[in-house]
Formats: sequence, structure tokens, C-alpha cells
Amino acid sequence: MTTLESEIKTIIEEVICRKYVGKLKVVKEEVGESILWMLLLYLNMELSPMILAYEGTEEQFKLFIRNEIKTRKLHGVHFWTAIQEFPEDEMDDNYE
Repeated sequence: MTTLESEIKTIIEEVICRKYVGKLKVVKEEVGESILWMLLLYLNMELSPMILAYEGTEEQFKLFIRNEIKTRKLHGVHFWTAIQEFPEDEMDDNYE
């Protein structure tokens, strides 16, 4: 994890008052004379992260992330996985 990614994780944890355990990635792209920053938050799905993008300086990007996390109310987002299990005899009955 880069220094900037660690700083962003700290910002997220400060705003939501919880430990962020998901993956995140910061991408920096130079577009002409501008710099485009993207934060990829892998909340619950590896293949489809939430992307927050901003054009500006690194400090402006950090402020943008702080405001977006507050605005999107990510502190209320919860995910879980449910797996339905069948006893062996019920499973055979369902597929006949």
C-alpha cells in the first residue's frame, strides 16, 4: 500500500468512525497539463469497485475524498454473504 493509499484509508476511517477492511487503490493519471486522481474502493466485489475521480492536486483530492465519503454515507453500508445448505437427502430430492 502506498503512502497516499494509507492516508486515504485513514481519512475514510476518520469519517466513518470504523475500521475500513476492504481493498482500495489510488490511480494517478496525467491528462495533458492536468492530473486525474481515481480512488477505487473494493467494498464487496473485486470486479466492480466504486470509483471516485477528481482532477486537481493531491491535497484537493484528499479533501474531495473526505467530502464524498460523508456525502455518500458509506458508514451505513453493510455486506454479507449467505449460503444455503441442504442436507444430502433433501438435495437429491430437489434435483430429480
